[in-house]
Amino acid sequence: MKNRKMKDLKTGITLIVLGNVLYVSKDFFCNITPSDLGDFILGLSLGLGVGINVIGIILVFVYIIRKEKKYRQQ
Repeated sequence: MKNRKMKDLKTGITLIVLGNVLYVSKDFFCNITPSDLGDFILGLSLGLGVGINVIGIILVFVYIIRKEKKYRQQ
């Protein structure tokens, strides 16, 4: 059970970092291709970045809540 919780934490942190990378990459793609395809890639990377960030934050909060609940039971 402890390994699963740590896995949730590591996955959450990894998703937060990946989301931030995708969010920052939108600026890179925006400057390279100012076209309809560039706009699509910009929107896609922005949406995926924000979505992945939210999932990562939720996983980290779930880990913290479970850890706190276990600490209070002891």
